[in-house]
Amino acid sequence: MRTNAPNPSPVYRIAGLSVLVVLLWGVTAWLRMLAADVPPLELTGIALIGAAVSSRMLPGTRGALTFALREHPWYAWLAVIVGPIASAAFYFAALAYAPAAQVVVITYSWPLLFAITSDVYIRRRPMPLTFFSLCLGLAGVAVMQDWATAPSFDAWLGYAGALLAGLSWVGYSLFLQVYSRAIAPAYPAFFAAGAILALTLQAGFGGLVWPGSLSSWAAGVALGIGPYGLGFVAWGYVVRHGNPRIVPVVPYAVPAVAAITLVLAGRTQPTLPLLAGCMLVLLACAASACVRAPR
Repeated sequence: MRTNAPNPSPVYRIAGLSVLVVLLWGVTAWLRMLAADVPPLELTGIALIGAAVSSRMLPGTRGALTFALREHPWYAWLAVIVGPIASAAFYFAALAYAPAAQVVVITYSWPLLFAITSDVYIRRRPMPLTFFSLCLGLAGVAVMQDWATAPSFDAWLGYAGALLAGLSWVGYSLFLQVYSRAIAPAYPAFFAAGAILALTLQAGFGGLVWPGSLSSWAAGVALGIGPYGLGFVAWGYVVRHGNPRIVPVVPYAVPAVAAITLVLAGRTQPTLPLLAGCMLVLLACAASACVRAPR
């Protein structure tokens, strides 16, 4: 008797989008450094403008504003707008105060917290291996810091910003995972509303700053098209359609890609603590990947 095998194309699509997300997010720290003269909130607004334009070019997004207003309640607008703004603004601010390599690793330790909170939300007991992975990832952050020299006050501010960026990612990703309505057709509207909010906040609290160089403009546009445009859309698809036990593992590769990018760009020295910290975080990724969803 013949049995119909499941269509493998979604699996390959999720795998391909996961790789795309890792590569795009891996270059975010370097792009932020190219736009160092732009305040975090303003750079977030510029990036979200690019995200709105680039996501509008995707199929199925015609009439995004009408669709978003008709289909999504106020709390969806709040979550999908505030999540990207908070994660990007805290991340960009953290990169201005602390070493980029440490900021990236601290921020992208959030998948471990996401795995735990996701299990708790659906009333599934977290696996002991998940807690072990969390401890291993935190150990990687500590080793990367190289505590032979105490961090400065500015560095602590950067670490706090990185942690807040990671927690923003946890909340945003958890919402995407549990929210039942289609998000993809409304992304251009959400991104545009987020850009308006971010730029308004920057204008009210610190004043808008005209980017001083072509590289700053290029970095802002690249951030919008890539990490905060296609990256957000791809991550939304992966979270909503991927294996809930495997999805949190995906961003673990980001610190390694970011470290390689920063070293190649001459922004970070390839020190032994940096290498050891990345290795521990990758081991945490591998340990977490051993957890599989039950049949």
